[in-house]
Amino acid sequence: MEKTVKTRAFPDGKKSAASQSNLTGAQEKTLELAKKNAQLEEVKSKLLEHLKTIEQLRESIKQEQAKAAEMVTKTAGLEAKVKELSEMLSKISGIAAAGKAG
Repeated sequence: MEKTVKTRAFPDGKKSAASQSNLTGAQEKTLELAKKNAQLEEVKSKLLEHLKTIEQLRESIKQEQAKAAEMVTKTAGLEAKVKELSEMLSKISGIAAAGKAG
C-alpha cells in the first residue's frame, strides 16, 4: 500500500512576508493600472463626444452661412424691385398730376 505524504512549501502553511508584500504590490499596481485605464477610457469617450459636437457645430455654421448668403441675395433682389416700383409709382404720380392739371 502506497502512502502519500503531503509537505508544505512554507512552514505552517504561511507564505513569507516578502512573498505576500510582492503579491500585494503587484495587485496594487494592477489595480492602479486598471483605474487609470478606466479613466483614460472615460476621457477618450468625452473627447469623442466633444469632437462630434464640434463637427455638428461646424456643419451648423456652414448651413447658417449659406442661409445668410441666400438672404443677402434675396434682399438685393427685393431692394431692386422696390426701386423699380418706386420709379413706376413716381411716373404714375406724374401722369395723374398731369391729368388733374389738364
